[in-house]
Amino acid sequence: MKLEVRGFFDYGVSEHCLDNNKYESTIKLLYDFGYRTIAINQTIDANELEQKKKKKKGELREGPSDFVPEPYKITPLEGYEDLTILNRLTIIFSNQDVMHKITKSSHYKKYHIIAVLPETVQANAFVCSSFEADILCFRPENKNHIKRSRKMYKQLIDRGYHFEIPYAPAIEDAALRRNIIHMAHLYHIFIKSRNVIVSSLAERPSLLRGPYDIINLGLIFGLNEEQAKNSITTCGRKVFINSVGRKHGKAVMFAENVEKEESSNDCEIIDCVDESEEDMEIDQPALKKVKQ
Repeated sequence: MKLEVRGFFDYGVSEHCLDNNKYESTIKLLYDFGYRTIAINQTIDANELEQKKKKKKGELREGPSDFVPEPYKITPLEGYEDLTILNRLTIIFSNQDVMHKITKSSHYKKYHIIAVLPETVQANAFVCSSFEADILCFRPENKNHIKRSRKMYKQLIDRGYHFEIPYAPAIEDAALRRNIIHMAHLYHIFIKSRNVIVSSLAERPSLLRGPYDIINLGLIFGLNEEQAKNSITTCGRKVFINSVGRKHGKAVMFAENVEKEESSNDCEIIDCVDESEEDMEIDQPALKKVKQ
């Protein structure tokens, strides 16, 4: 299925915003705000998979597809055909060993956008070095975030990662707001706020805001006006392009046959070149014989 994306982008619409028959009203609200590409976010905690006790002999074990939920079923709305709705999976993990089971799940491959939230130094090193994803997240509840060097941030940027700043928790709670602003300013210090996207991650539709409100909030997050605008436009498009490359290859190419019409001027130039070559052959002196 061919997907077309355009701004404004919000890659953090929580599935809880769509509960209790709020799907249609929430989608229409986002559309009226001006968003044209959104992602419904579903979160799994991989640490729960490790904590499961071993089953007794003879009992069937749940496969990785049972742990990764099936993507939220997207229902197109009449009159909103130009709104692109994607599926996003956010993975919280502490041990890299469990990630192999998750990535082999049949449901995992159905998601358009993959976000990761490493909670340990080892998990963070695994993300920086080898794990393929699109968005790097953090917990607003945690004051002490994992320390990353400038080199680690550069590795993530080179591999196509984008760094997410959620605005809904900052609106809801003062303590969360301080932690989010602190992390946003770390992005400004280490990477000059490159590859930063702003998403809602709202648990309720009442916490959703329009794109121009987000641009104003960007000043609090250490973004200038251009960076704040890019966080919901250009960077959002780059996230989608990176996700396509991650699933299908390292690059996306479009080939098209182009017919070139020969003009009379081209023929004249060719004739002139041929005549000049003949003149050069005539004017050249005879080669001297070399004694052997």
